[in-house]
Amino acid sequence: MVTKTRVTEVQVYRRSATITRCGEVSLAAGKNIIYVAGMTDSADRDSFRLKFPENIKAINIQVVGTENVKEDVKKESEQIQKKMDEVGYRIETTEYMIELRKQNSNFFSRTNITIEEQEKVMNALPEQMLALHRQLDELRAEKDKLREEYDKAVKEEDKPIIMAEVFAASEGTVPFILQYQDDNCWWNPKYEIHYSSDRNPLEVDMKAQIRQSSGEDWKQVKVTLYTGNPSVSSDLPVMKSVQLSLIEPPKARVRAKGAGMMGMRAMADECCEDACATEAAGAMMMGAAMNMQTIMMDTAESVEEETMTAYVLPNARDILSDAEGNIAELRNFSVKASYHVLSIPSVDNSSYLTAEIVASEWPLPPADAAVYLRDTYAGEVYVDADSDTDLLTLSLGKDERLTVIRTESPKKTQDTFLKGTKKQTCKAEIKLVNTSSDTVSVLLKDQLPVSTDKAITVEPVQLSDASLDEETGELKWELKAEPDKTVVFNVEYTISWPKEKKLFENRVIKNAKTKFCPGCGRPVAGRFCPECGSEVK
Repeated sequence: MVTKTRVTEVQVYRRSATITRCGEVSLAAGKNIIYVAGMTDSADRDSFRLKFPENIKAINIQVVGTENVKEDVKKESEQIQKKMDEVGYRIETTEYMIELRKQNSNFFSRTNITIEEQEKVMNALPEQMLALHRQLDELRAEKDKLREEYDKAVKEEDKPIIMAEVFAASEGTVPFILQYQDDNCWWNPKYEIHYSSDRNPLEVDMKAQIRQSSGEDWKQVKVTLYTGNPSVSSDLPVMKSVQLSLIEPPKARVRAKGAGMMGMRAMADECCEDACATEAAGAMMMGAAMNMQTIMMDTAESVEEETMTAYVLPNARDILSDAEGNIAELRNFSVKASYHVLSIPSVDNSSYLTAEIVASEWPLPPADAAVYLRDTYAGEVYVDADSDTDLLTLSLGKDERLTVIRTESPKKTQDTFLKGTKKQTCKAEIKLVNTSSDTVSVLLKDQLPVSTDKAITVEPVQLSDASLDEETGELKWELKAEPDKTVVFNVEYTISWPKEKKLFENRVIKNAKTKFCPGCGRPVAGRFCPECGSEVK
């Protein structure tokens, strides 16, 4: 007969899983042929392994279809079909009995029945009809249930079956294990970042969202999650030779008079993507009649293995096929952060509360993170400590404590005393007001244009003690904004260039480099894909 198995343990990687099933089979002394069911259609048929006690020896093991099973093994679907046929006959009989009762209660064409007999039939008829209808409903429900079992049995019989020819030294019932790989199971990390105040570290909860679409529900299974994927490959790195050669430098081309173009003037404009991506309200105090707390789950046991980290979930759980996702708590930790309000009024009038973290102190793979400000949901950000940066800046949402207004004066252009030179004066005023009752740590940014041509000269006149990055033109002020006070910053600079040429302004937006995951095709900013865990080179 075909021996069924049950899923008892799954080892889930970022893009696949190892499924462990258990069963037992009765063996006679000597040679036995058994059929093992359980592998799903999505399973890798070349990856299965059967494990028996050491006193059982295998002679031949292979994957077959139901058509290769011996004829004396009856299919479960055929047995269910017979039950369905029997129930169908009973339904027809009950329906016939109901019609017969209706006909027997019609006395118009019957003259040989007395009034007393008619009253007796009519008094008994309601109870009889009610009992027959109840019986009919039960039979139809039984048939529907059998139909579900039949469909499930047919689906199971279409799955691959393992035929094993084994030799047993003695008669008895023995346990066995079936293992195989399935690519239709995966998990994604999901974080929750909790901010309480500027004086406390960030509290981080790492969760896992487990999904599988094998077509089979896994009930009460042991689950272990791995942070990577099986990565053994025959493709080892190859070092190629480096060849040197000489080339002739290109000859200078004579350019026609008037055809020359002055260099483009680049303006570095840093765009804070994390801040702009999150639309969130400030922290709010929640009042409640009772002291309610977020329900907590047991965290997983973390095991550092040779090539990846394993998280062993503490309790057996159900993982349903094609469900939205099973959430597991992996770990909780605190991370030190430096908080400040970021404002770049030349780009965005809003201000953003940010947390600056040392990237090496964030020990988690890249993923989306839900941000909570004092238990109030503020939105989501993408966290990637694997990006090429030493400091990781996280947006915690818009901060309404600051009002920042940037006003530009009209630009004035005039000819200078030096022959053939134009000079332009640019001014901007930035007013910063702290409307709260707290002292706020602020990082304010502005910029000067950057010359890309020796003929163009940018000279700062007044910067209000800002630190200047001469390579990018970035201006930066770090300050403590006192409550209900206004601070004013003035930015003034001049631009000089040849009079006969026209000045061009090219605004360069600094964005994260967008790459695409080789596994799932999702746009990725960091080193690893948050969807499938693949490394993006």
